[in-house]
Amino acid sequence: MPLYCLAQLEKDIDSPTEDVLTETFVGEDVMMDDLLRMLARFSSYVVADYQECEEPNSRGEKCGCFKGESTMKSNEAGVRTNADLSMICAFLVKYAQPKDIALPSGITYHMLRKYAMESLVFAYSTHKANKLKICADGRYWGSVSTEDNVWESSLWAMSVAYSTFFQWDDLTVQQREYIRNLLVAECQYELQRTIPTGYVGDTKAEENGWEADVLAATLGLFPDDSLAPMWFERMRLFAINSYSHKNDANDETVIDPGYDQKRVRDLYIAPNLYDDYTLQNHNYFHTSYQNVVIQELGEAALALELFQTGENRNHVWKTNALMHNCEAVFDRVLAWLALADGELAMPNGNDWSMFLYDQITSYSTLACFQRNPDALLLENLAYQQIKARQTTTTDGSWLLRPDVQARRMGVQAHRIMMTYLMHLIKPTKDVVPTRWDVFRARHSMAMLFPDQNLARAYTKERFTTFSWSEGLKSYTGYFTLDKVDKNKIVVPYRKHNTGNILGWYDVKDKKTNARPAMKGEFHLNGDAYIVNGELITNDSALSNRFSLYSTPRNAFIYLDYVKANDSCQITKEKGGLLAISTDEFTKKKRTLYYHEREPNGNEGNIGTIQTDGNDMVTLNSDWVNIDNEIGVIGLNGKRIAFGDKSTENSIITTKLYPMYGDSTRTVSKDEIVDKRNLVYYANVSANDMYKMSQRLCSLKQQLPEGWNGVIAPDSLGAYLFISNFDAKTTEDTIENIQYPLIKDGETWEMWAPVFNVETNISDSHSTATFSIEHNHSFGQPINFFIKGDNVIASSASEFKAYVKARKNTTITMAVCVDNMERLVIKKIKLKAGKTVVVNVKDGNLVVM
Repeated sequence: MPLYCLAQLEKDIDSPTEDVLTETFVGEDVMMDDLLRMLARFSSYVVADYQECEEPNSRGEKCGCFKGESTMKSNEAGVRTNADLSMICAFLVKYAQPKDIALPSGITYHMLRKYAMESLVFAYSTHKANKLKICADGRYWGSVSTEDNVWESSLWAMSVAYSTFFQWDDLTVQQREYIRNLLVAECQYELQRTIPTGYVGDTKAEENGWEADVLAATLGLFPDDSLAPMWFERMRLFAINSYSHKNDANDETVIDPGYDQKRVRDLYIAPNLYDDYTLQNHNYFHTSYQNVVIQELGEAALALELFQTGENRNHVWKTNALMHNCEAVFDRVLAWLALADGELAMPNGNDWSMFLYDQITSYSTLACFQRNPDALLLENLAYQQIKARQTTTTDGSWLLRPDVQARRMGVQAHRIMMTYLMHLIKPTKDVVPTRWDVFRARHSMAMLFPDQNLARAYTKERFTTFSWSEGLKSYTGYFTLDKVDKNKIVVPYRKHNTGNILGWYDVKDKKTNARPAMKGEFHLNGDAYIVNGELITNDSALSNRFSLYSTPRNAFIYLDYVKANDSCQITKEKGGLLAISTDEFTKKKRTLYYHEREPNGNEGNIGTIQTDGNDMVTLNSDWVNIDNEIGVIGLNGKRIAFGDKSTENSIITTKLYPMYGDSTRTVSKDEIVDKRNLVYYANVSANDMYKMSQRLCSLKQQLPEGWNGVIAPDSLGAYLFISNFDAKTTEDTIENIQYPLIKDGETWEMWAPVFNVETNISDSHSTATFSIEHNHSFGQPINFFIKGDNVIASSASEFKAYVKARKNTTITMAVCVDNMERLVIKKIKLKAGKTVVVNVKDGNLVVM
């Protein structure tokens, strides 16, 4: 029962991104105008967040503060929020007002000027260097020496410095002196302290980056100060030891030939990056922290450039140290995790609000200061997403349900402002941005980050990743479409140490958790990778041996072999999990397409359900498609469920469980709980899923106990994936295999697939023997198919096969070409005992 022309009901659901945003590059002038207008809209939130102080400072100066989780207190939530929002108000007055950028109704530039000044007064009055007013928690903020310091205060002081620069002409001589006191005190601490290094679990790269910021900002504001040469030396030292790598120890590069002859190796202390240029913070690989150092160093470079430019200012201080290893980290790590919307993949999820595109200023740094065309492309994509997300709020704030409230708002506005200023100082009109398809193709091959046990690959259909994190335990991954507007349908999600892809079981009287029984093993081959792993779950009640095959095209295949380590009761099965966004930023409802499975085995009807995830929906179907974009197939006889709606990292998600059960199962020790298979697809319609569901071939019955395998369809071709999880034998023969090909778009015919090993073909059926070690897997594309008899064949690659006849015969051979999009069929006469080589050349079959 083929499925045709199913109405695309998802088109009825409004979205600020899906079916709206495109890859079209927005010119620099338009983008900069947008950035100003976005910040102007944000002023609604800013003004509503302002609170005047009941009492002035001890010098009688009126002051006020922006509210947050710790309003007017001396910690990050209090000081950073105020400093960032003060800076934004001052920025708008200096840069938006002269361009006549309209403000929201009821808000004036006079108000913004007033709030900028009063909040700046509060900032310098409550610092330990001035002590003109005490914070709400009875303390002063800031660092003044190694004996009296606060972690991160230099980062907050940097925002104070920028706010100062924007308001410089409005400040009295005395106010400038107060600010100098503040910044000199922070820099004095930097001159005295030890520069930290370390990379396991808690990199010091980010911290050293923000220390460089305050030194650069102080240099920029007070370039003629007697301490300036010392600040400059210390700034370079912090900068070199931000993205510091072991190779720096032998780096002979002279950093600033026009200033002195110091080399990178002379300033290098110790590494803050792993050998593969990755880093960890919060005890795991975190792409927000991986990139943010570029932002920090860029903001330092911007301060030196911006603050020393203009009337009565000379560009005295400049250094190449601030770009140290930034492009190396981008080229070796970040570019391989960049997605079609400019976001960076989050294999382990995130512990901040998600989809902030917080790396935009890192892209701006590379685009503006390093003239990097890849970064210019990604920056443009990210800005369009941030602009779209702002439209989901009514008060100009950047997102709904922020994790740290006003502090998040300030940090996000901070980045938008810095991106604008970088383009103002270093325009990119002469830089030609890379096209997305060119960038993606250049980063398609499978990549392993060995120090993070993390693999990724990017084909023209989708990006996949899987992580085996040993810090903060995380055995999870996800995939996403290669579409600028649709690649947030699947959301990064980690829970119970697993999450996306693996999911979990709930077991009575046991916690839901997972720990490794073996280290995850990754095997890469071109654009594909295979993962094998074993997890002990549910307080050791179950063991899950699993494997993943990220194929060179679309199919993303999951196999497992689940066994009970002890007698227990499984109360719920939530396998194959995908967290699906049902959020204002994407779509609040999703349309599910499925094929009803009837109890009598007959084909049921094609069904559709549109849901916001509030209620659990269960489907008796082998496959499901979401919005004609994402598909999952499994031949497990299980139900599919969609529900468990929740807010995760500020994004509303609903969980798709392709292997779902809510009936209690009692299992005995050593009993096989499940032998499951799933295939995930991206960029597929419900029609595609119906056809693929008819071609998925489970090999469970062909393989011995302890093995699992499938032949999974992908466009016209297929993939073989077999795993030996727990078998007594390492060799097995699969017999009499046939596979359906769609010959003319509709007609299915059965063919014998040709494997990479010797394949005996009789009566258009294949028999082959595979040798696989325990906890290992074998995967291959199947491009060649044969109709015939008395033939031995094997494929050497996707473009080459060997065929030998036992006796004179004529066979029909088919090969999938053009990335499996086209089927070429040819009759071949064979002589007994002779081996011929079949090649694909210029899209045709050539016999040699």
